[in-house]
Amino acid sequence: MEQEKFTFEQMCDPEWRRREHVKEKIGAMWVAFLELDGMINKSKLAKLYFGKSQAWISQKINGTKVYDKSQTFTEEEYHQLAEAFRDIARRLNAHADEIDNAELEER
Repeated sequence: MEQEKFTFEQMCDPEWRRREHVKEKIGAMWVAFLELDGMINKSKLAKLYFGKSQAWISQKINGTKVYDKSQTFTEEEYHQLAEAFRDIARRLNAHADEIDNAELEER
């Protein structure tokens, strides 16, 4: 199968690049961590949702070679990561609702 050729204009378009990346799990994961950088604590995420270290999750995100083998997420780990993000989203929504529903203190 011949590889599709991309135009310079496409490559310069961040929305197009994002759409291309998120077509595959590895790209979708990479985009998520790129866009959420500084908002998600990778050490906490690795510990709470995987029982692993920050080094472990960084190796998986970056595809680091360990013993000549690239470290990548398994299908199950991708699903676990997606569920972790969903849990974080639910928790954030619950906190947002509590803030909205709380009374304003008088000073």
